[in-house]
Amino acid sequence: MTDQRVDRITALVGAALSISYLLYARSIEDSLLADSVGANGVPMGVGGLLLLACVALFLKSGVKNKAETVEPKEAKEEAGAEHPHRMALGLLAILATYVALLPFLGYVVSIGLLVGSVAWLAGARKRVSVLTCMVLAGPALWLMFDWALEIRLPVGLWPLLLGG
Repeated sequence: MTDQRVDRITALVGAALSISYLLYARSIEDSLLADSVGANGVPMGVGGLLLLACVALFLKSGVKNKAETVEPKEAKEEAGAEHPHRMALGLLAILATYVALLPFLGYVVSIGLLVGSVAWLAGARKRVSVLTCMVLAGPALWLMFDWALEIRLPVGLWPLLLGG
């Protein structure tokens, strides 16, 4: 089976699951203690992001990969395919470091470092792309959780260091 076909099947199955998840999340009733987001706010957001990712994967599967036409498939080596346990241990070490640094650096800085580390481990080597993701991930997720959903995130030692 080709990679293109696998991506399409994965996208279609994922879309079906995310739509059923959205329908289930929509049926969650608010209680008297519900905030402005409501009990179904976060599940609806997660379901929407899953559906968006599935649509993106399906659209990506339609774009012909130039690397496959230039190189034979056998010559292309999958990143981490030889040592999946090493990759898993690397991810575990990155996650443990994130959890250890979170109380000190706060959410915005820690999540940026987490995104950059995982991207590097996964094989991203374009410095500008990785740095852009690192710089934008923290504030974007902070805006979504802390500001929009009013879920307070750790600020770290920054208020003490900046005199706040």
